[in-house]
Amino acid sequence: MRTCTIFLYLVAAAASGAEAQPARYAFPPPAAGITTQLDVQYGTSGTTRLAMDVYKPAGASSSARVPVLIFFNRAQGEGRSGFMNGFYAQWARTAASKGLIGILPDLRDGSEAADFRLLVQYLEDHGAELGAGPIGVYAASGNVSAAFPVLEDPAMTAVKAAVIYYGTGRVETFRLDLPVLYVRAGLDRPPLNEAIAALAGRAVAQNAPLTLLNYAGGHHGFEALDDTDATRDVIEQTLAFVKRKTEPDYQAALRGTLPEATAAGYVQTGKTKEAADAYAAMVAKTPDQPSLRLAYGEALLRDKQYATACAEFEKLRDKPLGPRDRGLPAAESCLLAGDPVKAVGWLDTIPARFLPASIADDPRFAALKGRADFQALFKRQ
Repeated sequence: MRTCTIFLYLVAAAASGAEAQPARYAFPPPAAGITTQLDVQYGTSGTTRLAMDVYKPAGASSSARVPVLIFFNRAQGEGRSGFMNGFYAQWARTAASKGLIGILPDLRDGSEAADFRLLVQYLEDHGAELGAGPIGVYAASGNVSAAFPVLEDPAMTAVKAAVIYYGTGRVETFRLDLPVLYVRAGLDRPPLNEAIAALAGRAVAQNAPLTLLNYAGGHHGFEALDDTDATRDVIEQTLAFVKRKTEPDYQAALRGTLPEATAAGYVQTGKTKEAADAYAAMVAKTPDQPSLRLAYGEALLRDKQYATACAEFEKLRDKPLGPRDRGLPAAESCLLAGDPVKAVGWLDTIPARFLPASIADDPRFAALKGRADFQALFKRQ
């Protein structure tokens, strides 16, 4: 059975001497009145019964649906509570103290993804019985390699927020409808932090709603190793993130921006044809939105549809846009479309104080360097 990386890390820390042993975990004392339902069956796999421990906030009832935070951890039975003084049970109590339902499920090593899907389906079907509302998920360390790909599966729309602590997984394409809090422990091993930075960079390039929280003074497993106010602040931010990102108003706002966010992601990842097509569809629906048409023109330019881009920019001449934001791509499009006069004309729309001197030697406009009207642009007062 694979052992979670955090477990190995903590065992090594304990073995290294008394100074490395934490006095106690950094979780704040749990609130009074938390209720616990242990060993609640959520499904079966063959002849195997799958169960979970449920930690509810004080006063929670089925009449009010409370956001859920599932702790994705390879464990079964009593092991659901976690190693070394119930690490995951303490997390679940802390979540319940902040108004979330904490869930510690059976997730069998080797079939954790399938078990997790059963759990999510159970919560969708029976959430009302538990008072369970929108779903968030926490995964850390060695569990991330299994959890991250499942959470970023486009079909996993029931999961509304995710928290990933000091771990990586294979994700090629990120969901644009899943807010992720990616927590990096700054004192972790360099190869892991380099991998986290690379994965976070991929998400940003795709325009995914990922927030990187860099805990510069945190070790791998800081909840158990670094009993400080800084750690407690990260825990507070984590639970606040889950609560905020699962709220209906936030979710509605996120869905409302998906078409444009997706198109912007296409641009940044070089999918120029997809970007141009996506913007074209949006412009057809809202033709009077200048910023959207500007983005469409820029996408056409990147897709080498120069004549079409030049024509699109003509529709923006009298619109309230930044003169440089509009003028530079318009000039480049028209020049590449074979119209140097129009290109210089667009550059001339940019006030002298906003036209960078570097444009005179910019390779994009090299074909204009011999023209007197182009040279005159840089002599304006």
